[in-house]
Amino acid sequence: MRRPATALLLATALACLTGPPASAEDGDTAEVVLPGVPEQLSAQQKCTSFKGRATSKAPWTRNALALDQVWALSRGRGVTVAVVGTGVSDAPAVLAGRVEALGGADEDCVGRGTFQAGLIAGAVRPGQGFAGVAPQARILAVRGTGTRGEPDPARLAAGVREAAEAGARVITVTAPMDGADKAVRDALAAAARADALVVVPAAADSEPAGASGAATRPAPDPPAGALAVLDTGPQGTRPDSAPGFTRADLTAPGDSLVGPGPVGDGKWTGSGASMAAAVTAGAAALVRAYHPELTADQVRSRLLRTAYPGDVPALDPYGAVAGVTASAAPAAAARPDPVRLPAAPDTHRARAMAVLVAGGAVVTVLLVAFLAVVLPRGRSRKWRPGRLGAEERAAVR
Repeated sequence: MRRPATALLLATALACLTGPPASAEDGDTAEVVLPGVPEQLSAQQKCTSFKGRATSKAPWTRNALALDQVWALSRGRGVTVAVVGTGVSDAPAVLAGRVEALGGADEDCVGRGTFQAGLIAGAVRPGQGFAGVAPQARILAVRGTGTRGEPDPARLAAGVREAAEAGARVITVTAPMDGADKAVRDALAAAARADALVVVPAAADSEPAGASGAATRPAPDPPAGALAVLDTGPQGTRPDSAPGFTRADLTAPGDSLVGPGPVGDGKWTGSGASMAAAVTAGAAALVRAYHPELTADQVRSRLLRTAYPGDVPALDPYGAVAGVTASAAPAAAARPDPVRLPAAPDTHRARAMAVLVAGGAVVTVLLVAFLAVVLPRGRSRKWRPGRLGAEERAAVR
């Protein structure tokens, strides 16, 4: 009876060494690898025509931003959000019938503007996990770059002015804006007169070509009055290699996002501060739809006041829509603080701890196995030393 018990203990020790069996998630179906939406096309590249890849999974932002909860209050109905960038196509079903365009901006050769419009106002569709932050908002497409995505600061500033004059309540742009540029300041002044909230990326989406790891200048100081937004990923952090910035008012999900492309209903992935600005513009649309009495400046203040605290506050759409201001109610009536995004885990420390725990478990099991053999024999001999038999004495010789 002792041998089976000992074998069982040794098997347990081996199990500690090999670790637990893989969970269903570890061996689940393979992830769909989505193509990256271009930022700019060269003169030799054709317009984006790939239809993306089909996926029904909900992107990480849907849970991180508590979109299902905030949609019970507001979905952005009646609010027009201008996307000043590469143009916006209404070919994707998630945008169909809700895109207006100025000056030929209904064509998107690159695909980035369409992707950003989807982040803002992509419709909720049965069986699909993806949806924009404000799925019932309308989109106004305004050209803010060259047709192939070439940066054009003058056109970007002019696009903000055009969007404000066309009645957009929220305006987001595809590239950082320089607050020292007079044309930019004039465009922001026009937006303020039109009561339009301008949301800008606080950093570039990528380093300039040829940077090759060398230090580059951070994005310029954003214009006064605009809401400058920085991108974060699923863990609430930015990569160390992310482009630099001078100032940011808010952070929002902007890395590894999922959205539509300019052709078909497949999905793409995109990253950068301009994506975070688009997400924030969607949140602003939710607030403006639920609180139509608020001015653009009040919406900006509300987004900042209800954000999660941090070095740079983090966007909380539900708090911005449903939160109670300190002047309107006692502090006890304020909303509960939602769960914050966790910091990136220390994988090296976790791995070391796992090895220590497993090693300790193995030592314990082997000690138990040893005692299980020795103790019964010791008791049977009343702890007297044993004598070698004839065969054992011969082996010693």
